[in-house]
Amino acid sequence: MSLFRKSESYDSQQPRGRSNWSKCKRAAAALFILLFTLVLARAQSIGASAKTWIEIKAADKAAEALANPNVTTKERLRVEQMYYQLVRDNPQSVPAQNALAAFLWENGGAEAAIEHWRTAQRLEPENAEAANSLGGVYLKMGRVREAAEQFLLAVHSESDNPDYHFNLGNVEFVLRQDLTAAWKIDSAELLQRALFQFREASRLAPMSIEYARAYAETFYGMPNPDWKEAQVAWQHFFELTTNRNFAYLQLARVSLKQHKKAEALSFLDKISDSRYSEVKEKLRKQAEVF
Repeated sequence: MSLFRKSESYDSQQPRGRSNWSKCKRAAAALFILLFTLVLARAQSIGASAKTWIEIKAADKAAEALANPNVTTKERLRVEQMYYQLVRDNPQSVPAQNALAAFLWENGGAEAAIEHWRTAQRLEPENAEAANSLGGVYLKMGRVREAAEQFLLAVHSESDNPDYHFNLGNVEFVLRQDLTAAWKIDSAELLQRALFQFREASRLAPMSIEYARAYAETFYGMPNPDWKEAQVAWQHFFELTTNRNFAYLQLARVSLKQHKKAEALSFLDKISDSRYSEVKEKLRKQAEVF
């Protein structure tokens, strides 16, 4: 579930020409990210007993059938009762609370879902799944500081989950103006923190194109970017993407940032998509200045 709109950019998978180069630069610096998506790994929650885990799996399996548009109200209620029964039988089970909350959230019971995630967090204050889910909820409610703190808790509790790093990085980057005041830190530090979170997300999920691109594009918003590191990031994106023209364009840009004229021109020569022609020529003119 995306809680932000994807930023419009000349460098999307289906780019459109732009007449104003400054717009292109602003769009590139705006960071292309899918942004927040709830990670609801209910059946994989640590701490569930074997019996509870089996019951959660059964409820999740039954819930899959609800995707059918012809499902009856009676069947939907039956599945809902499976989750509620889980909690009645296991009131102290954090995985059961998370499973019910996730089901309710996905099926229009937002207020009840929030209460069960909060219950899960009271039972286990450092539960990463509950924290990440509440982070998304608070973000949707406009409670930026609380959302960021929940995402931060999720990262600290389960540091090897790339989705949690990605969500925290999104908030720190996109909503940094809100957080600079709330956390009493400057924008440059928040940008560094966001860059670190995106780097961790990409490192932990090395085959994710979205995470690779988010990390690479964050350099354009940094006050003093490390362009060598940025080039490594874009090279990794290049190895994953099918949109080679876009990747060549970005590799040319970071080469120019390092005053590598020949390398930049080489990347530009490889761009064959006419939709990039205007931006390509702008970069070529920049290269000729060196």
